[in-house]
Amino acid sequence: MDYFDADVAYLVGLIVARGQLIEQGEERRILVEFPGSTLQVEGTHSAFDQPTEIKLGLVDIAWRLRNLLETDIDIISSTHGNHTLLVHFHRNNMIWRNLRLILGSATHFGTFTLPNVLFDRDTPLEWKHEFLRGFADVAGNIRRANRYVDGRNRVRLDVLNYKDNWKLPVQLCELLQDHLSIPVQLIAWGHPNMGRDFREHQLNIFAVPFRKIGFTFRHKQIVLEELAQEDEKNFPNAQYMPCPGERALRRTKESDEREADTLHLPPKLCGKHFDAYWQICRQLGCRKRPAVQDISYEEDVEQEVIPE
Repeated sequence: MDYFDADVAYLVGLIVARGQLIEQGEERRILVEFPGSTLQVEGTHSAFDQPTEIKLGLVDIAWRLRNLLETDIDIISSTHGNHTLLVHFHRNNMIWRNLRLILGSATHFGTFTLPNVLFDRDTPLEWKHEFLRGFADVAGNIRRANRYVDGRNRVRLDVLNYKDNWKLPVQLCELLQDHLSIPVQLIAWGHPNMGRDFREHQLNIFAVPFRKIGFTFRHKQIVLEELAQEDEKNFPNAQYMPCPGERALRRTKESDEREADTLHLPPKLCGKHFDAYWQICRQLGCRKRPAVQDISYEEDVEQEVIPE
């Protein structure tokens, strides 16, 4: 029986976002990589000593995990602005075995899927929030460059593009929308038909509803609040609706020979052409369908960003 609570959920969120479980002989380690790009933020008024804020945030996270795991945790910083949490396990103890049971056979963020416990209706909502906060602390970014064409600010959750993790964005979307009532505007897929080659996938969530999740890093949370308050002031009548699972197509996209790329695409997508992001979602298991046909159309992500 696997043990799960809010702290375990947070740790699993970190691992699913950018973690690895490494077992070599008697040595067992967890590595969680924090990309420098997701730790740098820019608000409208707030100014930070960002290196200090990042260090303090990592120390807080390491302290929380030490209390949970009862083992050594190192914070390793690189010259490129990236940071790694390194957790050492000296024995094949119950904590390590529990994590392996929760995460299944996968050991790398390029192959993880969401644990089944997160989709159980009896699982406390707090645990689901904590999983997503852990994921967002590593793979979420809040910056003005994420703005939608109407000026509203957005958080982006990045999923690095691996052949075996294409299902993950759809699972994250389901957890956010169906379990926590946090609307996802759209998923910008790293797919040639979407004009993004095989770049990272991005879940776009407006700043106002994302406050229900938030960030552990103080400076990221301050900027989130700042931009959300700005949107509440500038768009007092804005409605934040979940992706309906289908939208009217405004145009068809040209075919691309990379649609058959077996190195990057899973079997469910390989050899297929898509004209909209939601068609990819549906192919990967999204079950949402609009009660009434939604005639709105969302532009490609490159056209959503307001030039600075």
